[in-house]
Amino acid sequence: MLRPITYTRLKNIALFYLERYDASSYKLKTVLQRRIQKNIMQGDIVPPEVSEWIQTIVAECAALGYVNDSRYAENQARYLSEHGKSARFIQQKLANAGIPEQTIQDVLNQQTDYDRAKIFAHKKHLGSDYQKDMAKLARAGFSYEIAKQILTSGA
Repeated sequence: MLRPITYTRLKNIALFYLERYDASSYKLKTVLQRRIQKNIMQGDIVPPEVSEWIQTIVAECAALGYVNDSRYAENQARYLSEHGKSARFIQQKLANAGIPEQTIQDVLNQQTDYDRAKIFAHKKHLGSDYQKDMAKLARAGFSYEIAKQILTSGA
């Protein structure tokens, strides 16, 4: 059986998670809520003020700089861009992490989709079959114009 949920226990869970992973405030809330659900499933009685605790813990972590949504968005966007992911893919990934739309747009403007498509084409060794390569680029979220530019330029 799991240990009972207390404010201190919940805060330790949050800090332990943040030691290992960079997270948005939404992601941290989700992790804590899942932990509470796990305790409920094991038959533990959870105090009614637990949702207030989560809000307080996330706010404390944000005030201390452990959680920073803009830093998280920049790191994720850079990582995904380096792996050849499209702007659409990055936008969806960040939106699912609870990042505000304006922050997402600011981060996406740092690199063009053409550059991301070049990286994708290089990683996937595109250039042998035009139709199949166009389909791969389309499924990866790149526009028709960008896919055509990449494949006709021989990148």
